Formats: sequence, C-alpha cells, structure tokens
Amino acid sequence: MLQSKMLRIGIDASRAFIDQPTGTERYSYEVIMRLLGLPEAKEHEWILYVKSQIPNLEIQTRSNIQLVQIPMKYLWTQVGLAARTWVDGLDALWVPAHTLPILRRGFGGLGSPLKTVVTIHGIEYEWLPAYENWLQRWYLPLSTKYAVKSADKIIAVSEFTKRQLIERLKADSRKVEVVYEGVNTSPSNPSPKLGEGRKGEVLKRWGLKPKQYLLFVGTVQPRKNLGRLIEAFASLKSQASGLKLVICGKLGWSYDEILTAPEKYNVRERVVFTGFVPEPERVELLKSALVYVQPSITEGFGLPVLEAMAAGVPVVSSRGGALEEVVGKAGLLFDPYDVEEMRHKLSLIIDSYLLRKELIEKDRRRVGGFTWEKAANETYRILTD
Repeated sequence: MLQSKMLRIGIDASRAFIDQPTGTERYSYEVIMRLLGLPEAKEHEWILYVKSQIPNLEIQTRSNIQLVQIPMKYLWTQVGLAARTWVDGLDALWVPAHTLPILRRGFGGLGSPLKTVVTIHGIEYEWLPAYENWLQRWYLPLSTKYAVKSADKIIAVSEFTKRQLIERLKADSRKVEVVYEGVNTSPSNPSPKLGEGRKGEVLKRWGLKPKQYLLFVGTVQPRKNLGRLIEAFASLKSQASGLKLVICGKLGWSYDEILTAPEKYNVRERVVFTGFVPEPERVELLKSALVYVQPSITEGFGLPVLEAMAAGVPVVSSRGGALEEVVGKAGLLFDPYDVEEMRHKLSLIIDSYLLRKELIEKDRRRVGGFTWEKAANETYRILTD
C-alpha cells in the first residue's frame, strides 16, 4: 500500500480553472477542489499543473499544495507535463481527462516507476467522428486508446463508459473503476447564486418567464441531437404553444443545421440560443425551467441531467449512452432517434402537474447517490492505494 508514506501526487489541472468550462472542465474543478479539502489529503504533497496563472485560491496558501505553471501553447501534455514528471519526483499522476503523457518518468523502464491514473469520460468520437478540427479527430482517439492501455488505473464516469472501454478498446477490466460524477446538493457547498436583484434580469434578457420554457444545457454539436429536439418541440400540440425552448451552451462544431432548424420547423420565435452562460446565470435558468430535456445520441455520463434533478426540475431524457443509468426511474426516457416518442414524452410531462411533482420527488432521492464529495473520496483512494 503506497499510503504508508507521504506521497507526492501530481494533477493535470489544465482544464480545471478555464473561463468557459463545459462538463469535463467542471468535473476537473469540482473533484480537485474537494479532493484537496479532504482531511487525509494533508498527509501528502500535491502539485497542480496549470497552463496559466489562476485567480487566488485558498488552497494556494497551504504548505502541502503547489501550483506549477507550464506556459506552453502546444504539446502541453506530451512535452510540458511529461518533463515535469521527471523533474518533480512524483509518486503518482492523475489526469482528469483522457490524455496521458507518453515520455513520462518510467516510460520504457527509464527512471523509477510512476503510478498513473486517468479519467475517461466517454469514447463518443467512435460514435460521431464529425470533428471540424483534423488534429482533434486524429489525436483524441489515439490518446484515449493509449491511456486505456498504459495507465495503471482508469476511472470511468459510468458503468456504460466502463463497458465501452472493455468491449471496444479492450481495457483490462481489473484496472477500471467507476466513479460517478456529482452535483452540488450540500447547503454548506451550494452552487453559485445571483443576487436577488439580478434573478429577473437573467430571464428578461432572453424574453423568458418562469416555468414557461423547456431547457437544454450543453455544447451545440451533432451528438447532442438538437435538430430532432427542435423538430419534436415544433410538433407539440396547442397546449404547449406558449412555451419556448432554450438551448443554453456555446457553439461547438457542425452546428449550422441546428441553428437553422427553428426556421425550418416554423418555431424561430420560440427557440432561444443563449450561447455560453456563466454558472450563476445557468443555475438560475435551470431553476426556472418547466422541464429539462436531454436528447443526446450518447453521453459518457450526463452531468446537466443530474444538475436539473438537484434543482428540482423534472427531466425528460434519451436513453443514449449512460443517460438511462443516471436518470434511472426519476425521469421519462425516449429513443434518441425517435422524434415521435420524444414529442410524446414531452407532452406527457408538460400536460401533467401531478407527473411533474412525482418526478421532482424522485429527483431528490436520486441525486443523493451522486455527490462531488463521494467522487473526491473515491478518487483519493485510487490515487493513494
């Protein structure tokens, strides 16, 4: 057991403190911050590797935590981070997102062994390889396959992702552990909130009224299946004619058909694209939604679904990837390719106050099993065992 001595543990924190975080970046931040806050974490030294200077954080004042900036625009992982594994005398390295440095200490039997742990959030590139950037299209599959083969331990964010790694990438099942993502449910650690005077401004900015819109949160890209969502929304009967559909998230890639879909289905005035929204405002949009809908073709986890449940918003979701595993019986599910089933499930929840109330109660019970504190504890155990 490594934990019989003080360990020096490095963490790739390059994604944790960026300005416009999406799911992977939010996972990195939440788990890192809670992991470092564990009482037992004081027994070890921690080095956080970042790309640029970050705002002052309380953790920077602790004697056992060091932030190391690697100011490289290109080859940050494969040159910059790899070099630090030789310089800093690490016992373990955790990469919260897929990419393991190849020429790290211990590679090819050179230097002392270095325990490596990598979190894999999914292998969606195999399902939808429609990336605009040719480098991403080439690098992400190869780097994920290498990490799965070479890491000492792999953290999968769902049982679905674990199965995909074993069945499709031939991962060794003995080194893959499932650690679910979490959600902010503790009163002592709530999500960021807006001042009372600004809450109304958020909805007013996009011409929204509380409980008068359906909400999706995520990057605008083909895997999210937003074209079918807009088609299903447009086909809802007259009882939903006063509702709007809000698509909250930054533009990703191959989104032109998504942006033109509202006009194609004659609902241009009722579909709102907000672009990226800071977390306090996103939380407010979520709390004021009538229904949260997640139409994705596949997801490695599905963090926004969990956040909707925690906010007391009923969920309608596809069965794609890990979504059925996350939602369980706390939401309505549909086939992501079946527009009519999607429309039907949306109609059921829009038409029935009692159904929405029932699902909200199930939401509250469901989210109790998904906490960032639990994720941090399990990650700590994997790193130090």
